[in-house]
Amino acid sequence: MADSILVDIIGNVLSSLGSYAIQQIGLPCGVKGELRKMETNFSAIKKLLLDAAKQQMSNCAEKEWLETLKFILYDAEDLLDELDEFATETKKRQVESLMRKVHYFFTSSNPLVFRYVVGRKIRDIGKRLDEIVLQMNALPWLIQINRREETSPFLNTVRVIGRDADKEKLVWLLLSSCDEENVAIIPIVGMGGLGKTTLAQLVYNDDRIQNHFTKRLWVSVSNDFDVRKILIQLLQVGDLNGGTSYSNEGLEQLQNRVRDLLRKDKFILFLDDVWNEDCVEWKKLEDLLITQARGSRIVVTTRSKTVASIVRTSTVEPYELRGNDFLTIKGAISQTIPETVRHVSFHLNTYCSFPRPLMEAKKLRTIIYPSNTEHTLESPVEPAIASFRSLRVLEGLRLPKNIGKLKFLRYISINAPYNLPNSLCMLLHLQYLDLSRSYVCGLPEDFYKLIKLRFLALRTTLTRLPKEGIGRLISLRTLFFYRCDNLESLGEGIEHLPCLRDLALLSCSKLVSLPAGFRHLERLEIDLCKSLNLSEDDDLKGLISLKKLGLIRLPRLVNLPKGLLDAAATLTHLEIGGCENFTSPSESVLPNLLSLQSLTIWWCHKVASLPKGMQRLTKLQDLRICHCGLNYTSRYREGGEDWHKIAHVAAMNCLLSYVCSALLLCVVMELEFSGRCVGAGVLGDGRAYSIHLV
Repeated sequence: MADSILVDIIGNVLSSLGSYAIQQIGLPCGVKGELRKMETNFSAIKKLLLDAAKQQMSNCAEKEWLETLKFILYDAEDLLDELDEFATETKKRQVESLMRKVHYFFTSSNPLVFRYVVGRKIRDIGKRLDEIVLQMNALPWLIQINRREETSPFLNTVRVIGRDADKEKLVWLLLSSCDEENVAIIPIVGMGGLGKTTLAQLVYNDDRIQNHFTKRLWVSVSNDFDVRKILIQLLQVGDLNGGTSYSNEGLEQLQNRVRDLLRKDKFILFLDDVWNEDCVEWKKLEDLLITQARGSRIVVTTRSKTVASIVRTSTVEPYELRGNDFLTIKGAISQTIPETVRHVSFHLNTYCSFPRPLMEAKKLRTIIYPSNTEHTLESPVEPAIASFRSLRVLEGLRLPKNIGKLKFLRYISINAPYNLPNSLCMLLHLQYLDLSRSYVCGLPEDFYKLIKLRFLALRTTLTRLPKEGIGRLISLRTLFFYRCDNLESLGEGIEHLPCLRDLALLSCSKLVSLPAGFRHLERLEIDLCKSLNLSEDDDLKGLISLKKLGLIRLPRLVNLPKGLLDAAATLTHLEIGGCENFTSPSESVLPNLLSLQSLTIWWCHKVASLPKGMQRLTKLQDLRICHCGLNYTSRYREGGEDWHKIAHVAAMNCLLSYVCSALLLCVVMELEFSGRCVGAGVLGDGRAYSIHLV
């Protein structure tokens, strides 16, 4: 199976190669033809990888080819980032030169020297790319691009290198605590080409596995997840007599045969290369298998984390297989770090200093520290980070003062509270900045320069945001304010951000107002903002693109403001919850939100009824009212005085819940709901009730 992540990286490289700035840089370097050829080669490779997306790579040459491609891509991406950075700096110098009438030739970043060095790098990558394209044409998977051969549990004669540790861990996992539950399902998950099938074969053929399990079974599933076919394969591999045909038997008969096969003996079943992400289909197979012999095991290999989460049993984590460019550190390391390592994750409770061997891995692209790591020393780690000039992802550490040197960083997430260094604003490629797990005392003066930032989560002690700050981040799509306890205003310009689609204000207790006119906003959530009053007519005005709105735990919210009518043509989901003083979903507002598909109101005890005109909401499919006033019970039953308001929703999905103050029971009136009934009865006043799991 070809690697989808490589396809994504190639997409990024092709996008950069096609940019105007890169093409202009290519001209003075004298390598415009090289860049064009590079673009052609990468396009051809991308097409091959997409065509071969579901091929099984058992050939060593194929895996080696992918590894080579991966490192060419890493180098190409680094180089193109350098070119983009150079183009930006050149444009900046030209502007400064015109303003000052001075031309600087002898600088620390001499353009002529840079072009020479870059030209050499481009030719080198182009040469390596030519070689890999020639190799590509001889790959077995290219010849059999549409053919998916079934795998078997038996290894070929080639000796497998580099999976001994993974095999030992997996064998231990399979043999430990075998009698604690009926059947445990263990997924092996990882990108295409990492050797999941090979690892499963190694485990299948291990002597300890053979001695422990009475039956060993192997089924090659691939992308055709057909329960009936899987059962037939299972019976065929488990048939001691051999040669029996099951193709004419029905599903029920096949299920009975599988029960007979697996009922008595402890078994281990390998389901190789599972692609199915339909949990209903998987459940049909799982329900049959997990009720068999106690202590049995099922191993599922898949490249999809979604599949892994669906098939896993609750007590067993998926076994994640990584390539040799990943390194997980769980303790002190003294050995040399392989040159192939690009991504490092630390699984430590404490750290005192950055591992010295890791300092030599200058091409690292990812460094992740867990959020619960205890920083026992402050100084040795942060300065070390700045030496990794190719870094794209940094999580869990303080930012060093010279963080600006890491010009290719895309993703930053930090834990510790402190002031952000102003050099952060030199990271012109930064797209994701998560500060929600750390209190920052303020934003750097030049924060507005992060023009490629798409995601920002902020937790700050500021009272007001700086004038020239967030409001000038023209690429920002998602903005979260979390526990900004002192924040009274969002500042200027945020409402005009052209790309902003998601805004969340969570636990901003002193925030008193919102600016009007978020014309491009599609999703807005406001939760636990105790001082915010949105009941004026002008509140929530100008939200002409809004699709989803959540107003949660707002004690000053009394009704829906008329300004919300600006979203009448677009708003599809509305949730109001935990608003203790909310009395009515305004007759002049709610019935006029004609695009509304889902309405949820919960824990709003002062809401006595739904407004007139609800029947105009013809697109409403989902209505949920939970823990509100008691008057609903009679009024909204079929035939009740207000039944006509919601009758059109009954054929869709309508769940009304009420609080019984005397019995503290949740009474559910079910019009048509897919929940599972877990209880029913009659209250003291004679009213029937049923309780459903939602």
